[in-house]
Amino acid sequence: MLNFYTTKKQTEPTMNTLVKGGKGDAKEKGGKLPMADEEREAFIESRVEEIAQQHRDFLKKKPDFNMEEEMKNPAFKAYVLEKGLTLEEAFVLVHAEELITEAVQEALARYEGRRNRIAENGAGKNSPAVVKKNPKDLSDKEIDAIIERARNGEKISF
Repeated sequence: MLNFYTTKKQTEPTMNTLVKGGKGDAKEKGGKLPMADEEREAFIESRVEEIAQQHRDFLKKKPDFNMEEEMKNPAFKAYVLEKGLTLEEAFVLVHAEELITEAVQEALARYEGRRNRIAENGAGKNSPAVVKKNPKDLSDKEIDAIIERARNGEKISF
């Protein structure tokens, strides 16, 4: 899902470098941004649309996601705007402990539900008795039923 182990240096300018006037790695010698104003505006518009699409997609997975509240968190904001992570990746990084705790609670609830179930036949310590009939003790109707089952391809054993 997330790959933080990369040797590539970030080459694209980030929203932070573009909006704040060019501080950071996106500068060329002389303090100018490598992009023209039109390119910068186009990049910003495309990034804003990309984030809006990620927001719509993430709301389908997590309906209680509040973008405004999350953007107040400086770590979340930095992951999305400066590092270029998706909203989902940033959310997972910021709320990792809460998500793990929630998953553990769900697993424990499922386990507790299974533990309280009534033991099914054969699942307990005392398995049901196996009854084997002797062919000489079978009635004519039972023999006819067995013959019919054998004709249908069933393997019969006593």
